[in-house]
Amino acid sequence: MLQSLSIKNYAIIESVEIQFDKHLNIITGETGAGKSILLGAMNLILGKRADTSVLRNADEKCLVEAVFSIKNYSLKKFFSDNDLEYENETIIRRELNTNGKSRAFINDSPVTLDVLKALTEQLVDIHAQSETQNLLDKFFFCEILDELAKQTAVVKDYQTNYQQYKIKQNRLTHLQNEQISLQKEFDFISFQLNELTEANLNEDEAAQLESELSLLQNAETITRNLADAYSLIDANEFSALSQLLQANKQIGQLANFHDVLLEMHDKLSAITDDLKSMTRQITNIADATEYNEERVLLLTEKQTTINKLLQKHHVSEVKNLLEIQHSLQQKVDAFSNSTEEILQLETEIKQDKKTLLTAAQSISKNRNKQIKIAENKVSALLVDLGMPFGFIQLEQKIAEAEKLNAFGIDEIRLLFSANKGSLPQPLDEVGSGGEKSRLMLAIKSLVAETITLPTLIFDEIDTGISGEVAQKVGTILKELGKKHQVISITHLPQVAAKANKHFFVYKNHEKEKTFTEIKTLSGDERLHEIAVMLSGNNPPKEALENAKRLLN
Repeated sequence: MLQSLSIKNYAIIESVEIQFDKHLNIITGETGAGKSILLGAMNLILGKRADTSVLRNADEKCLVEAVFSIKNYSLKKFFSDNDLEYENETIIRRELNTNGKSRAFINDSPVTLDVLKALTEQLVDIHAQSETQNLLDKFFFCEILDELAKQTAVVKDYQTNYQQYKIKQNRLTHLQNEQISLQKEFDFISFQLNELTEANLNEDEAAQLESELSLLQNAETITRNLADAYSLIDANEFSALSQLLQANKQIGQLANFHDVLLEMHDKLSAITDDLKSMTRQITNIADATEYNEERVLLLTEKQTTINKLLQKHHVSEVKNLLEIQHSLQQKVDAFSNSTEEILQLETEIKQDKKTLLTAAQSISKNRNKQIKIAENKVSALLVDLGMPFGFIQLEQKIAEAEKLNAFGIDEIRLLFSANKGSLPQPLDEVGSGGEKSRLMLAIKSLVAETITLPTLIFDEIDTGISGEVAQKVGTILKELGKKHQVISITHLPQVAAKANKHFFVYKNHEKEKTFTEIKTLSGDERLHEIAVMLSGNNPPKEALENAKRLLN
């Protein structure tokens, strides 16, 4: 329920604040006084876009704030899902700055317009003549019939499962398209992957191959030179090692006589130890170095393979080839995995569809039972609303078994006739604006019997009617207001007289400025306003008496 609305610096509104009644609120005023401006400001709360053209004072920001009582709307999950603080009395605020940028807040937390719309569409339903398009929606009456059949919880469960079903379908389509695209190059990818896998690459392999090949290809020179080196170091009593050992022996006998000689003896001992180690290494390398033609051919072939792969893939290092191999392997794995997932999804979707279809058929049967009831109730209300021969017909079309939708298997079209003897026709082909508006009021009244509607705002829904019909419209709005909050902008005194709270919108002219004001009417002020609505300014005594009768 909308408790209050505060507007500052919007169009010709300088500052107004309205406290609404929980039942029927009526807004009246002269044409151009600003009633539609109030609605425009309300649209900001509902998440509509605006620009600086709505600023009354271009140097100040526009502020619109609404307070809603939301304890009856089961919205705690919405607040939790959007990380918002829940309050039974929730404050929604829109600010439009002088630079054209706007901000939206729910309980002082900034939100996007999408979040704002998602919340307020559950709180406020604005109906104007231009919004009868809902009646043309093939699913609009599905919801109404579900309410009458008291199966909204069942339908919500169906819709939750249907949403998961569609997600699976979209995933399956994506995988199938991806696989079709990949299939075209799968054989080539597999060939490239096999080629790289068979090469049995490792990152340091190129350098190792080059080193070993160089060793094998120069084996003869290496062994000859190592033999000569060994001979010079340690082959006989005149070799370098023998000579150093003899020299160190002589110096060692003198080490006790001089510190330098002791140090020299230690260094020569270390050198001879190193030489002995070197001779062992020379021997080991010489023994291991042997020309092996078969090994040379094998290594040369491997080196050629690597060079070809580097050239083929336009890279310079083996590590790049390994990265390519990894990428190709991922594609092959993805192809294999997607095949398994496709088979799994196809099985699940088939079963899900069977379950959904069973639920949808049950939902459809329950709707069908309510169609005649809904037709009779709406047609009866149309009689009260000045269309004695008006009636509706709901045409239920059952979709093919293979074609589910978010509401099951139904599409329901509204057919309407306002005249005696006329066959009902699609609403977009027949019916005036006033007739469509009264039809929407009748349908809202029907729905109001079974569900908790949000705040209903009617913008001149009574255009084009008068007299007894206007009285009936007022009565229906009054009845609607007993169970739901209704705000109606009207020019009809018969409707205005039914208000639980009556607001009057007028222009205030001060010096060189004109701005919209709004006040609550009661007592003589209200009586006078209704008399003015009946006969114009300066109403005669008869108009005042008539106004009294309407109010009573």
